[in-house]
Amino acid sequence: MSIIDYGQGIYAIDLFEEGKPFRSSAYVIKDDQTALIETGSARSHEALLQGLKELDLSPVDLDHIIVTHVHLDHAGGAGQMMQKSPHALLHAHPRAARHLIDPSKLDQGARAVYGDHMDEMFGALVPVDASRVVIEDDEGTLNLGEHTLSFYHTPGHAKHHMCIVDDVTQGIFSGDMIGIRYVPGYTGWDFDYGFPTTSPVDFDPDVMLQSLDRLEALGAHRIYHTHFGVTEPAQEAFDFSRKGVHYINELIKQLPENPSYELIYRALSEIIAQDLKRLGHPVNNVDPLALDIMLDSQGILVYIQKKKDGKL
Repeated sequence: MSIIDYGQGIYAIDLFEEGKPFRSSAYVIKDDQTALIETGSARSHEALLQGLKELDLSPVDLDHIIVTHVHLDHAGGAGQMMQKSPHALLHAHPRAARHLIDPSKLDQGARAVYGDHMDEMFGALVPVDASRVVIEDDEGTLNLGEHTLSFYHTPGHAKHHMCIVDDVTQGIFSGDMIGIRYVPGYTGWDFDYGFPTTSPVDFDPDVMLQSLDRLEALGAHRIYHTHFGVTEPAQEAFDFSRKGVHYINELIKQLPENPSYELIYRALSEIIAQDLKRLGHPVNNVDPLALDIMLDSQGILVYIQKKKDGKL
């Protein structure tokens, strides 16, 4: 099932990112105006179009497309969707907007992380006309009819990240800010598991905790994760995200000077295995999370190097 109905006009579309179900969600809000939150990568484009069709929508029905940040699994397909959505405006953080208008630096940065696998994983980046990009200031709002969305700048995962709060459901569309929710359909485990995401190049644990504190103070009822689905009550997502950042901070303190990526990967894998065990879920391995552990380890390494060089 590619559509999940969360009620009050909010639907999730499974984007089949990485060719797998239950990895990434886009969200549609049906109201007087229709909004799409997240597009996924270009590789998810057909899944997104099919999901809209199942909701009796087509791209021409979209009034607003909103991205939490420009990492490719969230916004890599924004250009393609804007081409097919002639009436839509694209809403983004001020630091993100320029990369949607001219994605050349974004492409270069992604290739530095993913190498030769970048095209295979995410597809091509298409620029968006600057006249159709709306820069959302911190605490700006967008009224769709019944639903009013509020935008909050939330660095920590990325400097150009924003979360979107829906006033009707008291829910936060969290992008990568309030952790990843790993569900059985993705991992093959028989339980949900949550952990923060620390992928390169802007991860900062202290700033992430500040953003979590700010969002938690809003008193949200539920978290709409891009990865994947909904956490309700919202407090559970704040708790597992904050706990994970604590584990990562402790890991960083224990690492030797100039640690290798391989050392961080092994240590982070062990932290997650121990966390699962403490939660009553001893597993044979953490291989289902291998891609994210790889990215998170890179992010931690970049953070350590930046801190050492005084570039934070």
